[in-house]
Amino acid sequence: MAGNTDIDSTTETTAQNDDNHDQESNKSQKIVKLPLTRIKSIMKMDPDVTLASQDAVILIAKATEIFINDMAKEAYTFTAQGKRKTVQRKDVDNAIVGIDALAFLEGTIDT
Repeated sequence: MAGNTDIDSTTETTAQNDDNHDQESNKSQKIVKLPLTRIKSIMKMDPDVTLASQDAVILIAKATEIFINDMAKEAYTFTAQGKRKTVQRKDVDNAIVGIDALAFLEGTIDT
């Protein structure tokens, strides 16, 4: 019986390790929501970029997601000031004009 308990605990530990590995794989796949292949192809449009490592692509994707999130929050503050629930183009424009960190975007969005 004692030998049987060792086998059961070993099997249980192996199953837990497999579950942990699966969870880590899922987490690494869920780090970014943007399509990595599209980002990689956009990166390769730059003539100075010949190779883009997977880590670099993931880093650019995550930075882009954070940027979009922050810009959306800033635009929504203008939406809320206008007592509306839907973010409109003018809210994004106001965020670009009103927020110093977004000043580099002035003139980039066509009307």
